Amino acid sequence: MAPTAANIPQSIHPATAQRAGEKFDTNGNVLPFPGNTIVCHLPQDSQLFKALLSIHEKLQQSRFTKFYALLPPTSWHMTVFEGVCDQRRKPGVWPKDLALDAPLQSCHDLFHEKLSKFDVGIQTPLRMAVTGIIMSKAGIRLDLAPIDATEEKRLRGLRDRLSELLQIRANGHESYVFHLALAYRVLPMSKNDGEELLALLKESYKNIPHEFELGIPEFCYFDDMFAFHRQFYLNQSAGGERSLK
Repeated sequence: MAPTAANIPQSIHPATAQRAGEKFDTNGNVLPFPGNTIVCHLPQDSQLFKALLSIHEKLQQSRFTKFYALLPPTSWHMTVFEGVCDQRRKPGVWPKDLALDAPLQSCHDLFHEKLSKFDVGIQTPLRMAVTGIIMSKAGIRLDLAPIDATEEKRLRGLRDRLSELLQIRANGHESYVFHLALAYRVLPMSKNDGEELLALLKESYKNIPHEFELGIPEFCYFDDMFAFHRQFYLNQSAGGERSLK
């Protein structure tokens, strides 16, 4: 699926930034937001990483930095399965087999035990496509999708198995949009500022490769949105595809 400029929304959202006060303050300082997740970090030797690094540098040098908290390139990743956030404790996003008031470390330990025995059931690499660059009141991200129906089935099947294993099923589980976050919005923008930034992103988007590969999913802890600390790669058996048939 080749990316086009049409994938970039023409409308922007100058309303109050969605994540200010939760993950970042209005000065762009990162705030504590601990939890765990299963992700694939973007390989730093990939063509996509190099293209995004150029966008990152342009944003850093632009006057738009005051509106955003740019995520460190070392943190760039695609979430395979969301895991938990310590500050979000409610049915659907917290494991059914763990009390809502249990310490986060208890969740870390529970997931560590379960995932250490789990087989991803599919062979990597995961083959993905970039379907658009999105600017919204939440921030700037790349939207991603498996490159074809077979890859879609593999990745959605893995998410279903992880949901069952970890006893979490958030609203929108089936329609979850894979993505790669580049920046979080921390201040509202005027229409003129938004249009200028949109033009910058459109021009940069032309140089983004539309297909890329990701490796074995990683179980990670995080204290905030600036770093996702790998605990281990999930197990991958030589004949893993059989477990999805």
